[in-house]
Amino acid sequence: MRDEDIGALVQQWRQERARGVRELAKSIQVHHTMLSRLESGQRRLGLEMARKLDHELATAGDLADAVTHLQTSNGHNTTNGNSAAHGNGAAVVPAQLPPVENLVDRVQLLETITGEWSQPVPSDASSPRTVVLTGPGGIGKTAVAVAAAARMRRRFDGVLWADLRAWDSNTGPRAPAVVLRSWCGIATGTPVTELPSDLDELMGLWRSVLLDKRYIIGVDNARSEQISALIPASPGSVVLITSRDRVPDVPGRVLWLSVPPLEPDDATALIATRARQPEYKVAGLASRGGGLPLALRSLGDYIAAHNADEEMIAEMSADTAPPDAVRRAARLSYQHLTEDQARAWRLCAILPEITPESAAATTGTDVALVRELLNEVADVSLLTKHGRDWTYHELHRAIALEESRRVDPRAVRDGATERGLIYMLHGWANASVMLAPDRAIGPPLDTPPPSVSPPAFDSYEAALEWSETRWEYLPAAVRTAIDKGWNRLAWQLVACAFNYVILVKTYDTAYSLVQAVMEVTERSDAIEGHAWLHYILGYIDQERRELDSAVEHLSHSLELRRRRGDLRDIGWAAQVLGRAQLLRGDAPDTAASPLTESIDALDSIGATSGAASARSLRGMLYLATRDLDAAATDLTRAVEQLPIGGDPLLHCYAYTRLAETRLHLNDLGDAEVLARHAIEYAAEHTARFSEVDALDILGQILNQQQDAEGAARS
Repeated sequence: MRDEDIGALVQQWRQERARGVRELAKSIQVHHTMLSRLESGQRRLGLEMARKLDHELATAGDLADAVTHLQTSNGHNTTNGNSAAHGNGAAVVPAQLPPVENLVDRVQLLETITGEWSQPVPSDASSPRTVVLTGPGGIGKTAVAVAAAARMRRRFDGVLWADLRAWDSNTGPRAPAVVLRSWCGIATGTPVTELPSDLDELMGLWRSVLLDKRYIIGVDNARSEQISALIPASPGSVVLITSRDRVPDVPGRVLWLSVPPLEPDDATALIATRARQPEYKVAGLASRGGGLPLALRSLGDYIAAHNADEEMIAEMSADTAPPDAVRRAARLSYQHLTEDQARAWRLCAILPEITPESAAATTGTDVALVRELLNEVADVSLLTKHGRDWTYHELHRAIALEESRRVDPRAVRDGATERGLIYMLHGWANASVMLAPDRAIGPPLDTPPPSVSPPAFDSYEAALEWSETRWEYLPAAVRTAIDKGWNRLAWQLVACAFNYVILVKTYDTAYSLVQAVMEVTERSDAIEGHAWLHYILGYIDQERRELDSAVEHLSHSLELRRRRGDLRDIGWAAQVLGRAQLLRGDAPDTAASPLTESIDALDSIGATSGAASARSLRGMLYLATRDLDAAATDLTRAVEQLPIGGDPLLHCYAYTRLAETRLHLNDLGDAEVLARHAIEYAAEHTARFSEVDALDILGQILNQQQDAEGAARS
């Protein structure tokens, strides 16, 4: 029995049962064209479809038996419909896989894809296994897809592949109907001119053709609206999609994979391979390519084409402009943005980090709108979404800044930059309060514009995490403010971040920033800014034990603050000056004078934590000069003024020095209670140095009490 004989049987039994071609095709879920070609012998009947026809025509399995007999007699198995008639009946095996590139790295991605395709097909599956590779243009999605398909093609009946050209501005995107006509023609051996042009009819034919087959189907360079029509109802097939769209509309079972940039070593290896140069000669170019294989290949090819020497390669490495290939690829995505989306993408490129709030501040829009705009930009892979935030690829950031300089007026760019810096400034101010609520230093700030909603913090940990992340961006922000001539904003940024500097002791960076700002503020009559900058320099010099310089800066800061009359600033400057003089070994009266000024100023405005700190220092001075009654008075008052939950080091210091004073006054009972409290408090707050200090005093107290064993333990 031949294929034509089986087709004739189908036609005979269909007519005997008064079933129309379209009606029967619909019942077995195939296109009517496919059923007609089967009846005329132009298509071979597969076993799965034969069983469906037996069921619909009530032929007791006769068609399935006939198909099995034909397969056996022909000496090969086509259970899955592996071949198709093409004109004279020659078998056609689709093999449209593009050339395979030699990949650098990508091992994990390839193993993930091939591992997914190697899994058994579930018995209840009705759709193919689909893998979607997403990422920006030039990241190497197509190369990975082709390499994965090449690894697995021998396990499948053929490969159908189409470049949908979704982002090609020259040719325009390919219509799904055009692709389906091509694929159906190849799979069925039918001339394209004889296939329907209606998309719905083509989709039905396509799903019928692939029902029993096992193909790899490549849908390359596609947008969401092009994809769903190309997905067959073939559980044995696999579909591999590449797209810049982050949320393509893909039916069925889907594995989503984002293609990352290459690591520096792999980037260097790719350039070296294309350039035919040793890796050490081209290593400096790796960062310019940004990990994008498209950029890296173009750099390597340029070197090879121009037979570049070391000098030329060095010039290429020094050039920070994005390679032209990346610029062209990004523009294909950029042209799909709306005007508002494109504006948001351009302006937010000035930001070191993009949150909904910082983006709203920079663009001058509300949070809900800018979130919608940037999510749309991320959907075409010009941004990467991370939770509620976004990041640029650095080459895309450079392109966005170039485009902004070309398109946006200077006033628009400066406004965006200023609002972004104001957002950062108020974020530092809010974090500073949370990091050191008892050391409420920082200049008074103007109310931010309505579009600027600075970050607020509900815990010390949240403020610290924000500060740690933004600290690396602060130097660039300060220098931007200086370059724009916004000197007040520049020194305020440094001043508001100073509590974090004190906490983590990043003194070198802070000192350099202050010196840079000092150079420009000295040319203006900015008394408040000068006072702050000298205060910060003096504080850092004191911590470094460069005490002469510290006293000089702090004395100048205090004098400027006296002229302004701000009691809070006077109090803190006078206190740090007194401490520096104490450390330098100045006469007790010399150091006591600014400490007294600090106490009076801070007491007068109710700044009890600052006053407690100054009293602790003056009490220690009195203790050192053996003015024990004065020391006891100051230190007792300091302990009373300590805020709940304040600085643990100050807390332990005040209690320990008061315990030491009581020891010298021979009030051993109170001294022991105070010392033990300091030890317990220090242990709770992991203040090891403070704990050792208090243990030493406790040991002296116990020794005085003739408790030799307790003293030894302490």
